[in-house]
Amino acid sequence: MCNAEGIKMSFTKIEQKLKEFTIDAGRYPSINTNEQLKELEMNIGNQLPSDYKDFLKKYGGCYLESKKTSDEIEYDVCYKPLEKDPWMGKGDDKQLLEGFYGLANDHNNLQKAIDTYSDRFPRNIIPIASSAGGNEICMDIDNEKILFWDHESSHPDKDFFLIANSFEEFILSLVDEPTETDDNVSDVEIEILDNDFGKLLFGKDK
Repeated sequence: MCNAEGIKMSFTKIEQKLKEFTIDAGRYPSINTNEQLKELEMNIGNQLPSDYKDFLKKYGGCYLESKKTSDEIEYDVCYKPLEKDPWMGKGDDKQLLEGFYGLANDHNNLQKAIDTYSDRFPRNIIPIASSAGGNEICMDIDNEKILFWDHESSHPDKDFFLIANSFEEFILSLVDEPTETDDNVSDVEIEILDNDFGKLLFGKDK
């Protein structure tokens, strides 16, 4: 199989996977996506993976919504990372996907997101989507790996955690997950609340 066929097949898999979700995307027909991408690649000094460029052309900045959501239960769209990040609970194996950045000149603009984090990320890492709690889903444009960035730098040794080895692998990991409610407060959180309440009342640990 030649490389072009492999790239086309990769994006076909991405398109098939995304049919599982409702895609909330703005439509901006006046945008010349090829020109936008050329300018973007010139700004970052590197080429983006072909399947990711095809994604930007077809879907742009978008939000994925679960088709499983009903009146009884709400679902989030989540991804299953290869490496757990500090924001995941002990028993969690999935993390929330919020929205993708795109080429349109709006609040989801990819170049604006890159500029926003340029002083916090190494030059080879760019944000491509947002995750829960103000964290970012990023791409290492040198090796095409997808990474989670912890905006609080809560891990002493590193800020980035491996989500997937490619953009295709990341998209194929997306799943519907029932939304957590306040009823799902963990025992650990309850214990912390109790301890803090005890300190407030008695000025010391219980």
